[in-house]
Amino acid sequence: MTYRPIVALSIALGALALPAAAQAQSGGAQAETLFRQGKDLMAKGKIVEACAAFDASQKLDPTIATLLNQAACREKNAQLATAWGLFLEAERQTRTATDAATQQLHQVAATKAAKLEPRLSTLTVTVTDPNRVPGLQVLRGGEPVDPGAWNRALPVDGGTYQITARAPGNAEWSATITVGNEHDARTIEIPRLKAAALEELPVHTADGEAAPAPPRARSKTVPLVIGGAAVALAGGALGFELWARSTNSQSVDEKTSNDRRISLWHSANNKRFVAEGLGVASLAAAGVAVWLTLRPAAEAPDARTARVELAPMVAREAAGLVVVGGF
Repeated sequence: MTYRPIVALSIALGALALPAAAQAQSGGAQAETLFRQGKDLMAKGKIVEACAAFDASQKLDPTIATLLNQAACREKNAQLATAWGLFLEAERQTRTATDAATQQLHQVAATKAAKLEPRLSTLTVTVTDPNRVPGLQVLRGGEPVDPGAWNRALPVDGGTYQITARAPGNAEWSATITVGNEHDARTIEIPRLKAAALEELPVHTADGEAAPAPPRARSKTVPLVIGGAAVALAGGALGFELWARSTNSQSVDEKTSNDRRISLWHSANNKRFVAEGLGVASLAAAGVAVWLTLRPAAEAPDARTARVELAPMVAREAAGLVVVGGF
């Protein structure tokens, strides 16, 4: 009775292992079939189909023999850089082999890689320091190029490549370059990206007419700066007003010298005039700040309009002053 749970557990584990074993056997059988089809297709000159068969076989059941056939197929397809990389991978995987058959495969891989290397074409993606904007990303054929690979001549298969550069807040740049199959060295330089345009293109309605552009957001910086200037000018006006009153008090208290009393009186009036001028400027700046804040965004003026309308605004605000005159 005590052995029955153990027997049942063993049977259950065996049942679970059967599908995995069957799947492994099926994958191995499919890999062998694809390998044979690849050999047959390559013998018939159907190189592209043969390479696809070898790739699928290697994915199902990786072996050194299939890897070497992958490399040989890529070489026949004029993909020399890819073939060189596959031969190097086969050489690396068999470097510590102890049996004679694998050692022979290692020698084949090393010899083929050494013969291919002088024939390789290279592509250099140049990015100079002034052109390295923050967040810059470079892509070759849609695949990111690691910054560590910039400014380096790297082996590539012959063909036409699209090089793209992009960075946040900048307009995307793209160009194509063609590299020969053998002994070709090409360089492409990434320019400094231009800041992205802030204005959007007009949107057209179904009848072909341009739809009204959405209102631009009001800038809060300019009204705040002008408002701050208004406060500073008001402070200056108050300071000169107090100074003028103090000087005027000195002129009133002066009893010994008539000339000094008159001089102090003139000085007090001059300071009063400066205080009035600063007060006018303060009110004008405050009016402009309020006007820019409350004006609808779609009607926001450009810099030239603001400069033209500033003088009338100053005049209107100055007309509303109450404190004018001297001592």
